[in-house]
Amino acid sequence: MKEHPYLTFGPTNDGVGLAALALGVLLLVVVLVRGRALGALLDRMPTRWLVGALALASALLSWLYLVHYLGGGPRIIDATAYWLEGRALSTGHFAFDVPEPSGSFRGRFLLPAPDGKLSVIFPPGYPLLLAAGFSFGAPLVMGPLVAGLVVVATYLTTRTLLEDERVARVAALVSTLCACLRYHTADTMSHGLSALLFAVTLGCAARKAKGSVALAGLAAGWLVATRPLTGIVALALGLLALWRNKALVPILLAATLPGIALIAAHARAATGSWFGSTQLAYYALSDGPPGCFRWGFGAGIGCRFEHGDFVKEHLANGFGALEALRVTVERLALHGIDIANFVPLALLVPWAAFRFRSERGVRALALAPLLVVIAYSPFYYPASYPGAGARLFADALPLEHALLALALTRLRVARFVPAAMLLGFALHAVHEHRALAEREGGKPMFTSSALGSVRQGLVFVGTDHGFLLGHDPEARDPRRTLVVARLRGDAHDRILWERLGRPRAYYYDYDVDRGTTAVTPLHPNERAYRYEAEAEWPPLAVATGWVHPDFRECLSGGAGLHLRTANQSGGSPTNVTVELVPPRPGRYDVLVGWLADPQGVLGITIGASRVSLTGARDGESEGGGCFRARAFSIELSGPTRVRFEAPRDVIVDYLSLIGDEAKKR
Repeated sequence: MKEHPYLTFGPTNDGVGLAALALGVLLLVVVLVRGRALGALLDRMPTRWLVGALALASALLSWLYLVHYLGGGPRIIDATAYWLEGRALSTGHFAFDVPEPSGSFRGRFLLPAPDGKLSVIFPPGYPLLLAAGFSFGAPLVMGPLVAGLVVVATYLTTRTLLEDERVARVAALVSTLCACLRYHTADTMSHGLSALLFAVTLGCAARKAKGSVALAGLAAGWLVATRPLTGIVALALGLLALWRNKALVPILLAATLPGIALIAAHARAATGSWFGSTQLAYYALSDGPPGCFRWGFGAGIGCRFEHGDFVKEHLANGFGALEALRVTVERLALHGIDIANFVPLALLVPWAAFRFRSERGVRALALAPLLVVIAYSPFYYPASYPGAGARLFADALPLEHALLALALTRLRVARFVPAAMLLGFALHAVHEHRALAEREGGKPMFTSSALGSVRQGLVFVGTDHGFLLGHDPEARDPRRTLVVARLRGDAHDRILWERLGRPRAYYYDYDVDRGTTAVTPLHPNERAYRYEAEAEWPPLAVATGWVHPDFRECLSGGAGLHLRTANQSGGSPTNVTVELVPPRPGRYDVLVGWLADPQGVLGITIGASRVSLTGARDGESEGGGCFRARAFSIELSGPTRVRFEAPRDVIVDYLSLIGDEAKKR
C-alpha cells in the first residue's frame, strides 16, 4: 500500500534533497547568528537585482528539476500529450493527418476529428507556448522561462495589491524555493503557465489603467484557453477589481477575445463545433457510463475505465456533497505541502487572509484560492500525484505566496523562511519528488538519443507516453525521417508498413519496470491480417452505450473491446464504429471473434451489408465463452467503417480478413 505523504519524514539518499538539507542547516545557523544584518542587506539590495536574481535562480532550479527528477523530458501522460499538442500546433494546425490505418495512431487523449484527423484533447493555451518552443527547437526551455516570469509576476502582483515592498520581496523568495512550482515549470504541464497568467490578471487589473487592464484581459483570455475553470475565476476577480471603474470593463472583456477565439477554434477543429468540449467528446468515446466525465454531481459521475479503482472505492453511491468534501479535503491536505514545502508555513495563508482581511488587497488575494477550491470541488477525481501535489490548486500558488509573505513579514520571522523551506523539502516534501522520479522506470518513455544511428524508418512503440513523445505530425515519409506509430501486434502494423512503402522498421521497447530501452529491427508478419478490436480504442464513434478495452483468457492476446450498454436492464443497444483497412482492394471473407453469453447477439454492419450473430447459433466455440464466425464475404476497396451493435454486454475480440489468395493456399 502506498504510504501517505504526511507519513514520510526524514532525509533520503537523494542528492538534491541532501544538498537542500545541508544548505538549510547552514542558513539556519547564519540566521540565528547574523539574521538581522542579513535581513537588512536583503532590504538594501536594489529591487531589479534582487528580483532578477530570484527569477534566474527559479529558472535554473526548474531546469535542475527537469534533469534530476524527470530524467530530461516529460514524464506524466498528460505532459506527453501536451508535448504532442504543442508540436502539432507549431505546424499551424490544431489537428493532424495520420497514415492508414488510423488505428496505428489513435489512442489515449487523442480525439478523432470529424474530418478524420486527430487532435489532442487538452485546451490549446499551454500548447501555444510549447509551439513557440518547438518553432525555436527548444520546447523544454519554455518551462524554466515561465518559472522566472512567475517570480517577477509574484513580486509585481504582491507589490501592487498590498503596497508593501518587503512583503513583495519575501513573496518572490518563497516562489523561488517552492518545490511544487519547480515541478510545474519543469514538466510540460499547464499549471505553471496558469499560475503566471492568474497572477498577471489580478495584478494588472488592480492597477486600473487602460494598458494594464488590457494586459489583464489578455492574460485572463489566455488562461481561459489554458485552464477554463481557473480562467473564469480569474476573469471574475478581474471584473471585481474594476467594480468602481466600470468604464474599464469593456477593455478587460475585449482583451479576453483572442484567448476565447483560440479555445473555440481548437474545439471547432477537434469536435466540429465552436462550443464543443474536446474532453467530453473524448470520454464519450473512450469511457463510461455515458456522461461519467463532467463537472457536477450525480449518480453516473465517475469514469469506470480510466478511474475505475477510485470510482469503485469512493463513488459507489455517486458523487454528491459528501464525496466532494472528501476529495476537496484530500486536495487541501496535499496543497499544504505544495505551498511552501512545509505544512506549518501553509497554515499562515488562511491566518493572514483572516487577520488582515480589512487591509487593501488582502480580500482579493484571499478570494483567489478560495474560488479555485470551490470551482474544482464539483470535479470528482482528485487529479493529484507525487511531485505535482494538488495540481488543480497549483494555479493559485503565487497569490498564496503573497499572503504567506504578508504573514511572515508581520510576524517578523521572514528571515527564517529560506531555511524552513529548504529543511521542509529535505525532510518531508522530497519523498514525493523521489516517488515521481522513480515511477515508470524513472525516464521519459521515448528519446531520440536511444535510437542511436537510426534516423529514418518506421518506429513502433509500445506505450502511450512513447507515442505521444515520439510522433511528429509532419513526419510522413520514413525514407527521409522517422515515423513513430503504435505497435499493435496485428494487421495494423503490417498494413501501415505496406502503405509507407515497406521501409526499415524498428521496435522501441521501453521497460517501465527497469527503465531500460532496446531498439531492435522489426518485420511485420506477412500473413497477419487480423485486426485486434482493442487496438481500435478509442473507436471512431459511439452512438449509444460505452466501450473500453478489457481482458479475458480466451481472447486472442488476452484482450478485446468491451461493448457495454448504458442500462443493463434495457434501453438502446450499444452502437460502436471502428475502422477496417484491407491490404488491397478485393473481395474478402470477414471473420469475427467475440465473447458473450451463448445467447448474446452481436450485430455487424459494413456498408449496406448487415449480419446478426448469436454464439449458440452462428459461432464456433473457442472455449471460455469465446466464439468465432464468418460474418461476410464482401468487396472492400479501402478504409471501411464497421459498426457493432449489442443489446447486452459483448467483448469483440478481432476482425480477420481472408482474401482470395489466402483461400487458395
